[in-house]
Amino acid sequence: MIRDLIQRYPFFSYVLLAYGLTWSLTAPLALSSRGLIDTDVPHAVEMLAAFGPLVAALLVMKALRGTAGVTVILRGLLHWRVPKVWLLFSCLSPFLLLAIAVAISWVNTGQQPQFVTEKSLYYLTAIGLFELVVVGGMVQGFGEEPGWRGFAIPWLRKSRGPLLASLVLFPFWLFWHLPQFLSRPEFGFVQFMGFGLGILSATIWLTLIHDKTQSILMAAIWHTVVNVARNMALAISVPMFLTFNMLVTVGAIAVVSYWVITRKQQGPLADTLV
Repeated sequence: MIRDLIQRYPFFSYVLLAYGLTWSLTAPLALSSRGLIDTDVPHAVEMLAAFGPLVAALLVMKALRGTAGVTVILRGLLHWRVPKVWLLFSCLSPFLLLAIAVAISWVNTGQQPQFVTEKSLYYLTAIGLFELVVVGGMVQGFGEEPGWRGFAIPWLRKSRGPLLASLVLFPFWLFWHLPQFLSRPEFGFVQFMGFGLGILSATIWLTLIHDKTQSILMAAIWHTVVNVARNMALAISVPMFLTFNMLVTVGAIAVVSYWVITRKQQGPLADTLV
C-alpha cells in the first residue's frame, strides 16, 4: 500500500519522507534548544539529519524503479564528466563572488578588509577546517542535493520550466530547514526572511547547474563551496557576509533574467529519473 501511494504521488512522498527523516532528529533539537523539553539534544544531530533528503530520494526511487532507480541517484552523485565551463562554474563561482565582495568592501571603506580574525584563524586549525569544509559544507551539499536536485527538480522539470520548478521547490526546501533555524534562539523573524532569500537564490542557482549538467555531483559541489565561501565571509565580518549574500541574490536575478530572455528554449526537460 505504501509503495502504491509513492508511485501515485512521487513528489509529495519524497517531501514527506525528507521532512520526516530530518525532523525526527531536528524537531527535538529545536525543542531542547528552547528549553521546551528536558532532554539535552546536541547540535551534532544536524549532521545526520542533513542526509534525510538523500535517504528519502533513494527510498522513493526504489519504490518507483527498483534497483535501477537507486542506481540513477548514485550515478548522478558520481557524474563528473560535464562541460568544463560548468565544472569550473560549480567549483569556483562562489569563491569568485567572495572575491568580488572583498573588492566591494575595499572600495566602499577605502581600507583593506581585516582577514585575520579570531574566526578565520580558527578555520586554519585542523578542527576548524573540518568544521568549515565538512560540517558546514560537504554534509549539507552531499546530504541534501541527491534529494532536492537529484529527485525533486528532475520530477518538477518534466512538466515545468526552470523558473516555475524552482519556485515550486523553494518553499519545500526552505521549511525543511525550519527546526534547524528554530534551534538557534538568537535568530528571529528578520533572520528567517534573510535566510529565505538565500534559499530562494540558491534554488535558482542549483536549478541552472542541474539543467546544464544533469549532475547531482555538480549541485553538491556548488552547495558545499557556497557554504564554505559564506562562512569565510562571515569570519571576516558581518558586512562582508551580507555583501556576499547580496551577490548570490544578484546572481540569481541574472539567472532568472536569462531564463526569461530565452524562455522559448527553457521548457520542460525529458524525464531523467529512468
